[in-house]
Amino acid sequence: MLLTGRTPLPPRRDWQLDTLDTELRRRIDAIRALEMRGVTVEAVAADVGCREDVQALLAARDRDGAAPIRGIIHAAGITNDQLVTSMTGDAVRQVMWPKIGGSQVLHDAFPPGSVDFFYLTASAAGIFGIPGQGSYAAANSYLDALARARRQQGCHTMSLDWVAWRGLGLAADAQLVSEELARMGSRDITPSEAFTAWEFVDGYDVAQAVVVPMPAPAGADGSGANAYLLPARNWSVMAATEVRSELEQGLRRIIAAELRVPEKELDTDRPFAELGLNSLMAMAIRREAEQFVGIELSATMLFNHPTVKSLASYLAKRVAPHDVSQDNQISALSSSAGSVLDSLFDRIESAPPEAERSV
Repeated sequence: MLLTGRTPLPPRRDWQLDTLDTELRRRIDAIRALEMRGVTVEAVAADVGCREDVQALLAARDRDGAAPIRGIIHAAGITNDQLVTSMTGDAVRQVMWPKIGGSQVLHDAFPPGSVDFFYLTASAAGIFGIPGQGSYAAANSYLDALARARRQQGCHTMSLDWVAWRGLGLAADAQLVSEELARMGSRDITPSEAFTAWEFVDGYDVAQAVVVPMPAPAGADGSGANAYLLPARNWSVMAATEVRSELEQGLRRIIAAELRVPEKELDTDRPFAELGLNSLMAMAIRREAEQFVGIELSATMLFNHPTVKSLASYLAKRVAPHDVSQDNQISALSSSAGSVLDSLFDRIESAPPEAERSV
Protein backbone atom coordinates (compact mmCIF):
# COMPACT_ATOMS: atom_id res chain seq x y z
CA MET A 1 0.00 0.00 0.00
CA LEU A 2 1.37 3.37 -1.05
CA LEU A 3 -0.07 5.95 1.36
CA THR A 4 0.34 9.59 0.32
CA GLY A 5 -0.48 12.80 2.14
CA ARG A 6 0.68 16.39 2.24
CA THR A 7 1.76 16.09 5.88
CA PRO A 8 4.78 13.78 6.21
CA LEU A 9 5.05 11.18 8.94
CA PRO A 10 8.18 11.24 11.12
CA PRO A 11 10.96 8.72 10.39
CA ARG A 12 10.12 5.23 11.64
CA ARG A 13 12.89 5.46 14.21
CA ASP A 14 10.85 8.21 15.93
CA TRP A 15 7.51 6.39 15.98
CA GLN A 16 7.99 5.38 19.62
CA LEU A 17 8.59 8.90 20.91
CA ASP A 18 6.25 10.18 23.62
CA THR A 19 6.23 13.63 22.03
CA LEU A 20 3.98 12.57 19.13
CA ASP A 21 0.54 14.20 19.22
CA THR A 22 -2.65 12.16 19.41
CA GLU A 23 -3.58 12.45 15.73
CA LEU A 24 -0.11 11.48 14.56
CA ARG A 25 -0.10 8.55 16.98
CA ARG A 26 -3.46 7.39 15.60
CA ARG A 27 -2.10 7.37 12.04
CA ILE A 28 1.01 5.45 13.02
CA ASP A 29 -1.04 2.90 14.97
CA ALA A 30 -3.27 2.38 11.91
CA ILE A 31 -0.24 1.69 9.71
CA ARG A 32 1.19 -0.75 12.22
CA ALA A 33 -2.15 -2.56 12.47
CA LEU A 34 -2.08 -3.07 8.70
CA GLU A 35 1.51 -4.26 8.79
CA MET A 36 0.67 -6.80 11.48
CA ARG A 37 -1.85 -8.26 9.01
CA GLY A 38 0.85 -8.71 6.40
CA VAL A 39 0.35 -5.48 4.44
CA THR A 40 3.45 -3.63 3.28
CA VAL A 41 2.82 0.09 3.80
CA GLU A 42 4.93 2.88 2.31
CA ALA A 43 4.02 6.35 3.59
CA VAL A 44 5.16 9.15 1.28
CA ALA A 45 4.74 12.92 1.61
CA ALA A 46 3.14 14.12 -1.63
CA ASP A 47 0.33 16.48 -2.62
CA VAL A 48 -1.95 14.41 -4.82
CA GLY A 49 -3.35 17.63 -6.26
CA CYS A 50 0.12 18.62 -7.51
CA ARG A 51 0.87 17.04 -10.88
CA GLU A 52 4.63 17.46 -10.39
CA ASP A 53 4.52 15.67 -7.01
CA VAL A 54 2.66 12.70 -8.46
CA GLN A 55 4.87 12.48 -11.54
CA ALA A 56 8.03 12.60 -9.39
CA LEU A 57 6.66 9.90 -7.10
CA LEU A 58 5.80 7.57 -9.98
CA ALA A 59 9.16 8.21 -11.67
CA ALA A 60 11.01 7.35 -8.45
CA ARG A 61 9.05 4.11 -8.14
CA ASP A 62 9.92 3.18 -11.72
CA ARG A 63 13.63 3.82 -11.08
CA ASP A 64 13.51 1.68 -7.94
CA GLY A 65 11.73 -1.16 -9.71
CA ALA A 66 8.74 -0.95 -7.35
CA ALA A 67 5.62 -3.01 -7.97
CA PRO A 68 3.10 -1.37 -10.33
CA ILE A 69 0.15 0.44 -8.82
CA ARG A 70 -2.98 -1.62 -9.47
CA GLY A 71 -5.67 0.50 -7.84
CA ILE A 72 -6.49 3.97 -6.54
CA ILE A 73 -8.45 5.16 -3.50
CA HIS A 74 -8.66 8.95 -3.54
CA ALA A 75 -9.57 10.08 -0.02
CA ALA A 76 -8.13 13.60 0.16
CA GLY A 77 -10.38 16.38 1.39
CA ILE A 78 -10.88 19.19 3.86
CA THR A 79 -13.87 21.20 5.04
CA ASN A 80 -14.27 24.86 5.90
CA ASP A 81 -17.94 25.45 6.66
CA GLN A 82 -19.17 28.83 5.45
CA LEU A 83 -22.43 30.08 4.02
CA VAL A 84 -22.31 31.54 0.52
CA THR A 85 -22.80 35.03 1.93
CA SER A 86 -19.42 34.87 3.70
CA MET A 87 -17.34 32.75 1.28
CA THR A 88 -14.12 34.03 -0.22
CA GLY A 89 -12.37 32.77 -3.33
CA ASP A 90 -9.47 31.43 -1.28
CA ALA A 91 -11.82 29.53 1.03
CA VAL A 92 -13.59 27.94 -1.95
CA ARG A 93 -10.30 26.87 -3.54
CA GLN A 94 -9.02 25.49 -0.24
CA VAL A 95 -11.99 23.13 0.02
CA MET A 96 -12.45 22.22 -3.64
CA TRP A 97 -8.88 21.72 -4.81
CA PRO A 98 -7.91 18.57 -2.83
CA LYS A 99 -10.87 16.69 -4.28
CA ILE A 100 -11.15 18.19 -7.76
CA GLY A 101 -7.46 18.81 -8.43
CA GLY A 102 -6.40 15.55 -6.82
CA SER A 103 -8.93 13.42 -8.67
CA GLN A 104 -8.04 15.01 -12.01
CA VAL A 105 -4.30 14.45 -11.52
CA LEU A 106 -4.93 10.82 -10.61
CA HIS A 107 -7.32 10.41 -13.54
CA ASP A 108 -4.63 11.65 -15.93
CA ALA A 109 -1.87 9.57 -14.31
CA PHE A 110 -4.00 6.41 -14.24
CA PRO A 111 -6.37 6.57 -17.23
CA PRO A 112 -9.16 4.01 -17.68
CA GLY A 113 -7.68 0.59 -18.33
CA SER A 114 -4.44 1.17 -16.43
CA VAL A 115 -5.68 0.12 -12.97
CA ASP A 116 -8.04 -2.54 -11.61
CA PHE A 117 -10.13 -0.11 -9.57
CA PHE A 118 -10.48 3.63 -8.97
CA TYR A 119 -12.46 4.61 -5.85
CA LEU A 120 -13.37 8.18 -4.98
CA THR A 121 -14.41 8.85 -1.38
CA ALA A 122 -17.04 11.54 -1.74
CA SER A 123 -19.81 12.81 0.53
CA ALA A 124 -23.57 12.72 0.78
CA ALA A 125 -23.35 16.49 1.30
CA GLY A 126 -23.54 16.76 -2.48
CA ILE A 127 -26.86 14.89 -2.43
CA PHE A 128 -28.70 16.26 0.59
CA GLY A 129 -26.99 19.58 1.17
CA ILE A 130 -25.49 20.52 4.52
CA PRO A 131 -25.68 24.24 5.42
CA GLY A 132 -22.23 25.80 5.17
CA GLN A 133 -20.83 23.07 2.91
CA GLY A 134 -21.60 24.44 -0.54
CA SER A 135 -17.98 24.24 -1.73
CA TYR A 136 -17.55 20.79 -0.26
CA ALA A 137 -20.76 19.56 -1.89
CA ALA A 138 -19.69 20.95 -5.27
CA ALA A 139 -16.30 19.25 -5.04
CA ASN A 140 -17.90 15.92 -4.22
CA SER A 141 -20.37 16.29 -7.08
CA TYR A 142 -17.35 16.60 -9.37
CA LEU A 143 -16.12 13.23 -8.08
CA ASP A 144 -19.53 11.72 -8.87
CA ALA A 145 -19.31 13.02 -12.44
CA LEU A 146 -15.73 11.80 -12.90
CA ALA A 147 -16.72 8.34 -11.69
CA ARG A 148 -19.52 8.17 -14.27
CA ALA A 149 -17.17 9.31 -17.04
CA ARG A 150 -14.55 6.68 -16.19
CA ARG A 151 -17.18 3.99 -15.77
CA GLN A 152 -18.46 4.69 -19.26
CA GLN A 153 -14.93 4.02 -20.52
CA GLY A 154 -14.89 0.59 -18.94
CA CYS A 155 -12.95 1.39 -15.78
CA HIS A 156 -14.10 -0.06 -12.44
CA THR A 157 -14.69 3.35 -10.87
CA MET A 158 -17.05 4.26 -8.06
CA SER A 159 -17.77 7.46 -6.14
CA LEU A 160 -18.81 6.64 -2.57
CA ASP A 161 -21.08 9.34 -1.14
CA TRP A 162 -20.72 8.75 2.59
CA VAL A 163 -22.34 10.47 5.49
CA ALA A 164 -19.97 11.30 8.36
CA TRP A 165 -17.81 8.49 9.72
CA ARG A 166 -18.12 8.31 13.48
CA GLY A 167 -14.94 9.42 15.22
CA LEU A 168 -12.81 9.47 12.06
CA GLY A 169 -11.67 11.84 9.36
CA LEU A 170 -13.30 15.21 8.77
CA ALA A 171 -16.37 14.36 10.85
CA ALA A 172 -14.54 13.71 14.13
CA ASP A 173 -15.01 17.33 15.25
CA ALA A 174 -17.96 18.22 13.03
CA GLN A 175 -20.77 18.49 15.56
CA LEU A 176 -22.77 20.66 13.19
CA VAL A 177 -22.75 17.93 10.54
CA SER A 178 -23.98 15.34 13.03
CA GLU A 179 -26.78 17.63 14.13
CA GLU A 180 -27.81 18.33 10.53
CA LEU A 181 -27.95 14.59 9.85
CA ALA A 182 -30.19 14.21 12.90
CA ARG A 183 -32.47 16.91 11.51
CA MET A 184 -32.89 14.82 8.35
CA GLY A 185 -33.66 11.70 10.36
CA SER A 186 -30.28 10.13 9.65
CA ARG A 187 -27.01 9.73 11.56
CA ASP A 188 -23.32 9.11 11.09
CA ILE A 189 -21.98 5.61 10.38
CA THR A 190 -19.38 3.49 12.11
CA PRO A 191 -16.27 2.40 10.20
CA SER A 192 -17.57 -1.17 10.33
CA GLU A 193 -20.87 -0.11 8.71
CA ALA A 194 -18.99 1.88 6.09
CA PHE A 195 -16.77 -1.00 5.00
CA THR A 196 -19.69 -3.43 4.99
CA ALA A 197 -21.66 -1.07 2.74
CA TRP A 198 -18.61 -0.54 0.52
CA GLU A 199 -18.19 -4.28 0.00
CA PHE A 200 -21.91 -4.62 -0.75
CA VAL A 201 -22.21 -1.84 -3.35
CA ASP A 202 -18.99 -2.89 -5.04
CA GLY A 203 -20.83 -5.91 -6.39
CA TYR A 204 -23.10 -3.69 -8.48
CA ASP A 205 -22.35 -2.06 -11.81
CA VAL A 206 -22.82 1.52 -10.62
CA ALA A 207 -20.60 4.59 -10.73
CA GLN A 208 -22.07 6.26 -7.66
CA ALA A 209 -23.29 4.89 -4.35
CA VAL A 210 -24.95 6.93 -1.59
CA VAL A 211 -24.23 5.38 1.81
CA VAL A 212 -26.74 6.82 4.29
CA PRO A 213 -28.59 5.22 7.23
CA MET A 214 -32.27 5.50 6.39
CA PRO A 215 -34.66 7.04 8.94
CA ALA A 216 -37.22 4.80 10.56
CA PRO A 217 -40.84 5.44 9.49
CA ALA A 218 -42.74 7.75 11.77
CA GLY A 219 -44.75 5.75 14.29
CA ALA A 220 -47.92 6.40 16.16
CA ASP A 221 -45.90 7.99 18.93
CA GLY A 222 -44.73 10.70 16.55
CA SER A 223 -41.20 9.36 16.25
CA GLY A 224 -39.42 9.89 12.97
CA ALA A 225 -37.39 12.42 11.05
CA ASN A 226 -39.12 15.47 12.56
CA ALA A 227 -39.82 14.10 16.02
CA TYR A 228 -37.57 16.76 17.53
CA LEU A 229 -39.84 19.52 16.22
CA LEU A 230 -41.99 19.86 19.31
CA PRO A 231 -43.00 23.51 19.74
CA ALA A 232 -42.41 25.14 23.08
CA ARG A 233 -45.87 26.73 22.91
CA ASN A 234 -49.25 25.94 21.36
CA TRP A 235 -49.13 28.95 19.07
CA SER A 236 -52.55 28.33 17.52
CA VAL A 237 -54.44 29.18 20.71
CA MET A 238 -52.52 32.38 21.44
CA ALA A 239 -53.43 35.91 20.41
CA ALA A 240 -51.33 37.44 17.63
CA THR A 241 -49.68 40.02 19.91
CA GLU A 242 -48.89 37.31 22.44
CA VAL A 243 -47.33 35.12 19.74
CA ARG A 244 -45.03 37.92 18.60
CA SER A 245 -44.05 38.78 22.15
CA GLU A 246 -43.27 35.15 23.04
CA LEU A 247 -41.30 34.68 19.85
CA GLU A 248 -39.30 37.84 20.38
CA GLN A 249 -38.42 36.87 23.95
CA GLY A 250 -37.51 33.32 22.98
CA LEU A 251 -35.41 34.34 20.00
CA ARG A 252 -33.67 36.99 22.05
CA ARG A 253 -32.75 34.35 24.62
CA ILE A 254 -31.47 31.90 21.97
CA ILE A 255 -29.43 34.48 20.06
CA ALA A 256 -27.98 36.08 23.18
CA ALA A 257 -26.83 32.68 24.42
CA GLU A 258 -25.13 31.89 21.09
CA LEU A 259 -23.47 35.32 20.95
CA ARG A 260 -22.57 35.00 24.64
CA VAL A 261 -23.94 38.39 25.58
CA PRO A 262 -26.38 39.23 28.40
CA GLU A 263 -29.94 38.87 27.16
CA LYS A 264 -30.97 42.29 28.43
CA GLU A 265 -28.14 43.92 26.44
CA LEU A 266 -29.22 42.43 23.10
CA ASP A 267 -30.79 45.18 20.97
CA THR A 268 -33.73 43.60 19.12
CA ASP A 269 -33.48 46.21 16.34
CA ARG A 270 -29.75 45.81 15.71
CA PRO A 271 -28.69 43.70 12.68
CA PHE A 272 -27.15 40.35 13.56
CA ALA A 273 -24.06 41.11 11.46
CA GLU A 274 -23.27 44.07 13.71
CA LEU A 275 -23.55 41.79 16.73
CA GLY A 276 -20.80 39.50 15.43
CA LEU A 277 -22.98 36.69 14.10
CA ASN A 278 -21.16 34.32 11.73
CA SER A 279 -22.44 31.51 9.51
CA LEU A 280 -21.72 28.74 12.01
CA MET A 281 -23.56 30.63 14.74
CA ALA A 282 -26.45 31.10 12.32
CA MET A 283 -26.77 27.34 11.84
CA ALA A 284 -26.75 26.73 15.58
CA ILE A 285 -29.39 29.42 16.13
CA ARG A 286 -31.51 27.94 13.37
CA ARG A 287 -31.59 24.56 15.10
CA GLU A 288 -32.48 26.11 18.46
CA ALA A 289 -35.18 28.22 16.82
CA GLU A 290 -36.65 25.18 15.07
CA GLN A 291 -37.02 23.38 18.37
CA PHE A 292 -38.50 26.48 20.01
CA VAL A 293 -40.97 27.26 17.21
CA GLY A 294 -41.72 23.69 16.13
CA ILE A 295 -41.30 24.04 12.36
CA GLU A 296 -38.47 23.60 9.86
CA LEU A 297 -36.72 26.84 8.99
CA SER A 298 -34.65 28.00 6.04
CA ALA A 299 -30.85 28.04 6.27
CA THR A 300 -30.95 31.68 5.10
CA MET A 301 -33.55 32.74 7.64
CA LEU A 302 -31.25 34.97 9.70
CA PHE A 303 -29.93 36.71 6.61
CA ASN A 304 -33.39 37.37 5.19
CA HIS A 305 -34.65 38.62 8.58
CA PRO A 306 -31.54 40.17 10.18
CA THR A 307 -32.90 41.46 13.51
CA VAL A 308 -34.69 39.84 16.40
CA LYS A 309 -37.83 41.90 15.77
CA SER A 310 -38.01 41.21 12.03
CA LEU A 311 -37.35 37.52 12.62
CA ALA A 312 -40.06 37.34 15.29
CA SER A 313 -42.54 39.03 12.93
CA TYR A 314 -41.71 36.59 10.15
CA LEU A 315 -42.06 33.55 12.41
CA ALA A 316 -45.30 34.89 13.88
CA LYS A 317 -46.80 34.77 10.41
CA ARG A 318 -45.52 31.21 9.96
CA VAL A 319 -46.89 29.80 13.21
CA ALA A 320 -50.05 31.95 13.47
CA PRO A 321 -51.37 32.45 9.91
CA HIS A 322 -54.68 33.74 11.28
CA ASP A 323 -52.93 37.02 12.04
CA VAL A 324 -53.46 38.91 8.79
CA SER A 325 -53.59 42.45 10.17
CA GLN A 326 -49.96 43.12 9.34
CA ASP A 327 -49.63 41.08 6.16
CA ASN A 328 -48.79 44.09 4.03
CA GLN A 329 -46.37 45.45 6.58
CA ILE A 330 -44.22 42.31 6.84
CA SER A 331 -44.63 40.84 3.36
CA ALA A 332 -41.27 42.25 2.28
CA LEU A 333 -39.59 40.78 5.33
CA SER A 334 -41.05 37.33 4.73
CA SER A 335 -39.84 37.09 1.11
CA SER A 336 -37.67 33.99 0.83
CA ALA A 337 -34.47 33.50 -1.12
CA GLY A 338 -36.51 31.46 -3.59
CA SER A 339 -38.72 34.40 -4.51
CA VAL A 340 -35.65 36.55 -5.13
CA LEU A 341 -34.22 33.90 -7.45
CA ASP A 342 -37.56 33.59 -9.27
CA SER A 343 -37.50 37.31 -9.91
CA LEU A 344 -33.95 37.17 -11.25
CA PHE A 345 -34.78 34.28 -13.56
CA ASP A 346 -37.83 36.14 -14.85
CA ARG A 347 -35.64 39.13 -15.68
CA ILE A 348 -33.10 36.94 -17.47
CA GLU A 349 -35.79 35.19 -19.53
CA SER A 350 -37.34 38.49 -20.56
CA ALA A 351 -34.01 40.06 -21.57
CA PRO A 352 -33.43 40.75 -25.30
CA PRO A 353 -31.23 38.27 -27.24
CA GLU A 354 -28.33 40.72 -27.51
CA ALA A 355 -28.20 40.98 -23.71
CA GLU A 356 -28.00 37.21 -23.46
CA ARG A 357 -25.13 37.12 -25.95
CA SER A 358 -23.21 39.70 -23.95
CA VAL A 359 -23.47 37.46 -20.90
